[in-house]
Amino acid sequence: MAENDDVAAYLIRMMWHERKTVVAVLDQMVNPHWPYLPKRKENYENDEEEEGIEGAWSSIPDDPFDYHFYYHILDGDEAGRPPKLMALEGNKQTDNEHFDRKDKSCLHLIAKSNNKDALQHPVVRMLIKTKWQSYGHWFLSIHAAFYVIFLLLLSYSLMYGSTKLDPTLYRGAADSLRGFCEIVTLLMVVFYICEEVNQMRNERHLYFKEWMNLFDWLGLLLILCIIPLRYADSNAQWMVASLAFLFNCLRIFKFSCVTRTTGLYTKTLSKIIKRDVTRFMVVFAVVFLSFCGSLFLSFRSSKQSQQFSGFGDVLLSGFRALSEQQPIAEDYSSFNWLSILLMLAYMGTVIVILLNILIAQMSTTYTQAKRVARLEYDVDRILLLTRMERFPLLNLRVKYYKEGDWISEIKLAKELLEFSEDRHPWESVEEKLNAIRDMMRKIVKTDEAWERMKCPPVKMAELQISYKSTSVSFGCSLVTLD
Repeated sequence: MAENDDVAAYLIRMMWHERKTVVAVLDQMVNPHWPYLPKRKENYENDEEEEGIEGAWSSIPDDPFDYHFYYHILDGDEAGRPPKLMALEGNKQTDNEHFDRKDKSCLHLIAKSNNKDALQHPVVRMLIKTKWQSYGHWFLSIHAAFYVIFLLLLSYSLMYGSTKLDPTLYRGAADSLRGFCEIVTLLMVVFYICEEVNQMRNERHLYFKEWMNLFDWLGLLLILCIIPLRYADSNAQWMVASLAFLFNCLRIFKFSCVTRTTGLYTKTLSKIIKRDVTRFMVVFAVVFLSFCGSLFLSFRSSKQSQQFSGFGDVLLSGFRALSEQQPIAEDYSSFNWLSILLMLAYMGTVIVILLNILIAQMSTTYTQAKRVARLEYDVDRILLLTRMERFPLLNLRVKYYKEGDWISEIKLAKELLEFSEDRHPWESVEEKLNAIRDMMRKIVKTDEAWERMKCPPVKMAELQISYKSTSVSFGCSLVTLD
């Protein structure tokens, strides 16, 4: 069985881009369970025995009562070794000495693969839920609470310090409190820098692909830059402090997954900003620079061209027209006809056309992003869980390891059916169970499951997977429990 697990883990790692391969491996981690049935006989001793045995077989439903999900492959290291092993004596699990907790799990690779079918697979979904309820939610909540404390200390240090003529002097109780807040803030900054360095060491080049990490470093380094500027008595310290406060406040979005509502909303909002606002700003930049350049040149022939002292004033007025929706100038009487025509054309293009197109695009993107927000929210949770598991000294991956779990249809309905936007709120329990049964029939072949019931308790099923021109055959343990 250990060799089979190694092969299964190897397939997920090396063939993560093959969607059907990964899903096929995940399907083999589901073991349906029916109640124990007496063995059929060709010849029965009496009618009562025949009626009892055949009646038991005829009364069994087509769908299993519950399922056993195996998690050990998804939690294993690169060699397929699970965090814990079953002891030789008793049913107690012991830590696996050969397990490398620094390796990325198969669950992490699935999250990075953008394989929607694998991410929505019941085994993956239930493992995420188990980990999140066991330690993920409370660990992130504690981390978020400490960060809120960090923001409060930073806010008091900067806000109260800005009211002093010389912030390097500490007189009175309020200044003493400010000094205490500054010291604790700097200690927390050092802690967060160490945390980022550890994350960089674990993720390597993948660390630089996360845009939120840029906010982390900007916020932390700007706080450190305030110290030399303050003791140099430079007014630039307040500009740096302003940016430091902004970036550190934006960093709180890292903890949006602490609740499902904020997590889904943040994912939808980020999708809108990434898609629509970015494309809009590209088009707006072309229109903005073109019209502002033309306006600046046409103002040279106007009587009151001194209203705009330079090209910078024209750019500022043009951008204010977008953000504040105000005309570029209050009085057009002093401008020539070309300047007036350009200003009217610019206002019409930006406010009437571009802004309305942006609103329409954002509405469409919101509808599309809402459908996949739950999926991306789960991806974020997987990445957060894997980072927690590699956190020094905690060893969460081993401590909360579960080889598998029994999952009922009710649990599956609560976790899986929320992904569908088409389900009505007054759906009955029977309708939900039927939907789950239809979903699980695609994963568990009923005919094969019935054949396993007729076989001895432990049977190895061969799964044939073709990858390009190579055929890979591996055994996946399917245990039929009485």
